[in-house]
Amino acid sequence: MTDHQPTLPSVDERRRGLRIMRSVATGLLVLSAAIFIWTLRFAAESTWIGYLQAATEAAMVGAIADWFAVTAIFKHPLGIPIPHTALIPRGKDAIGRGLGEFIRGNFLAPAEVSTRIHEARPAERLGNWLGQPDNAASVANQIAALAKTTVDMLSDDEVQGSIEAVIAARVRSIPLAPLIGGAIENAMADDRHHVLVDGVLAGVDKAVVENQQILRDRLGDESPWWVPEPVDDAVFRRIVTGVRSFIADLKADPHHQLRKDLDARAADLALRLRESPDMQDRVDELKEELINHPEFRAWAAGLWTRLKADLIHALDQPDSAAHQRIEKTVREVAQRLTNDPDLQETVDNWLAETAKRTLADSGHEIVNLVAGTVERWDAKETASRIELLVGKDLQYIRINGTIVGALVGLVIHAVAENLI
Repeated sequence: MTDHQPTLPSVDERRRGLRIMRSVATGLLVLSAAIFIWTLRFAAESTWIGYLQAATEAAMVGAIADWFAVTAIFKHPLGIPIPHTALIPRGKDAIGRGLGEFIRGNFLAPAEVSTRIHEARPAERLGNWLGQPDNAASVANQIAALAKTTVDMLSDDEVQGSIEAVIAARVRSIPLAPLIGGAIENAMADDRHHVLVDGVLAGVDKAVVENQQILRDRLGDESPWWVPEPVDDAVFRRIVTGVRSFIADLKADPHHQLRKDLDARAADLALRLRESPDMQDRVDELKEELINHPEFRAWAAGLWTRLKADLIHALDQPDSAAHQRIEKTVREVAQRLTNDPDLQETVDNWLAETAKRTLADSGHEIVNLVAGTVERWDAKETASRIELLVGKDLQYIRINGTIVGALVGLVIHAVAENLI
């Protein structure tokens, strides 16, 4: 998509070219004057010298006139403030605004820009450019770098506060009590709660077995000093055996009275959770305690810390899933832009309409930009800059004026000689 532009001459090259052409034009004037002076001495000796005299005389007139015209554009000829000279220094501000209006009206007219955009088919060209693997990878790298910079620039305190606020608002909006009540009722309706009870009983039994020494030591601490240790051991074994036997009975008998009592209590709890305002208020209070608990806030803050670190790491690794996903998306966009005429038309139309609206709304800003820039320039510097750009070509006016003047003088002299 890169267009090769011709290399523009440097300032030094322009200055050297202007100096050479100015010397050539001035040299022709001096040469004409020298020849004219020479002809004054020998005019009577030959007819052709009269023609040469007329030609050089007219050449001097043409050269001086065009020198005056060219010089008057940029400064006062000979430093004399003749009216309507030094046109550029005097009219710099008007020239700047006129230049801005010219650019706006001829190069940045909304309709013209829209037409050029459609002719350029930017969507298709962009698709072809992105379709090149190296270009797609480069764009993906730029997107990843931009995303990484954006994530890194985000204020941790503000993001963490926002995450905490969103989670807290979400938790507050959940009718937790009715949900818990409904979940308990659904579990009891399918007898799934027995699995939970069995799991709890198994956990209690395992805890008793694994912590027998701790329980034995505690019993020894509570037992009177005068009770023999073998008696304590026997009592402890009876207690452990009894507890484990009771747990086994509860697990083996789904209709055990204690399990029925648990079912009744669970059903009552579910009902109160769904219908009791007091119970629901209590659950809401527990939610608030959870939300305001330091551990909850630390967890919410940690979410962003971990997410930020993971994002930066993923975006920084070319072989990460996130980076590969970005590059894949770029290639998919390139393929659609290349092969989908409807999408191309949509994108081109959007670009054209956006350009038209922008230029229609902000065209005056372009004029003000050009005018303001020129207004800030020094008058002499402005004239010097413009002369450096076009002065070399203007010297051809002086050269042509000298030559044309000589030819006109020659013709006039010939006509006069032949008619008189």
